[in-house]
Amino acid sequence: HTIESIPGIVDINDGLVVAGPSIRIRTNVFRAARAGLTPRGLATEVQTDILGTVSSYVLKGDRRYDVRVLAPSAVHRNEKSLGSLPIRSNAGASITLQDVATVDREPGMLELHREDLRQLVAVSARFSGVDLGHGIKAIQQKLAKDSAIPPEASIEYGGLYQQQQESFRNLAIVLVLAILLVFGVLLIEFRRFAEPIAIVIGSVLSLSGAVIAFWLTGTTLNIISLLGAIIGLGITAKNGILMLDYVEHLRVWGVPLVDSLIQSGARRLRPVLMTSMTAFLGLLPLAYGVGAGADMLRPMAVAVIGSLFMSMIMSLLATPLCFYMLVRHLQATAPAEGSAEK
Repeated sequence: HTIESIPGIVDINDGLVVAGPSIRIRTNVFRAARAGLTPRGLATEVQTDILGTVSSYVLKGDRRYDVRVLAPSAVHRNEKSLGSLPIRSNAGASITLQDVATVDREPGMLELHREDLRQLVAVSARFSGVDLGHGIKAIQQKLAKDSAIPPEASIEYGGLYQQQQESFRNLAIVLVLAILLVFGVLLIEFRRFAEPIAIVIGSVLSLSGAVIAFWLTGTTLNIISLLGAIIGLGITAKNGILMLDYVEHLRVWGVPLVDSLIQSGARRLRPVLMTSMTAFLGLLPLAYGVGAGADMLRPMAVAVIGSLFMSMIMSLLATPLCFYMLVRHLQATAPAEGSAEK
């Protein structure tokens, strides 16, 4: 009942399963003994009248059908008629069930479910008009203020929320591995640390474009949008490679570092704009949700487009700036290390 007042939560199931109600027959041992009945014999008589006893069988073709003898359904239709159920004792006396037993109705009892030797109550609900993350956060805040929950009770959140958190953790590992793999490929290509570090820093900073795109379009952070961010990371690293690869050629020809960065930015601006705009126009219909099933892939397109827009700025500003600072730092520390060795 605590979460019923939270907006957007519908179809709440408290997880309580009631077994019953049931009817219990209590034998009066003394009365049954005077009638020549034992509790076991009385139970057998009642079971025979209600459920019946197989007394014979009938063959029909190659099939065998049992013949079950039981009392008419009107005799045990309800609690009152069950008390007047005729019973024949071993001594031949004809009595009713209420003469030797009492018929009581008991209310239903809750079923107890356990998991890992702990009692478990699974409460489920559905969200309407609110995303999974904000809905779970509202529930957590509401339950944290509920004083009716005993302190020894523990609350665990499962279902789709648990699957989402596990997927987010796995995708975070994939994102870290993607960064490491991109860095490894760049290290093999350039054979130095300055260029790979600058390109990876620019690529990671370009992910802020995906966050801004989510905020502008109202897209929630989900598994598909995280996949788009990972794809955008790999695409944006390409712009940094185009930029610093030409810087390397200019420096081989003897062009100073600052002039190399400026000339490379002017030379590579057109390819970066062409490749980014091509990818942007190709993903634009998907970002608008055009076509069947496009709504599911729309967050991925928004993430890639946001990363591409930000990468155009990062590849022309952030990546060259990081590269310039790293090279200056290496040049400043190289003489000091050489004098120390001497």
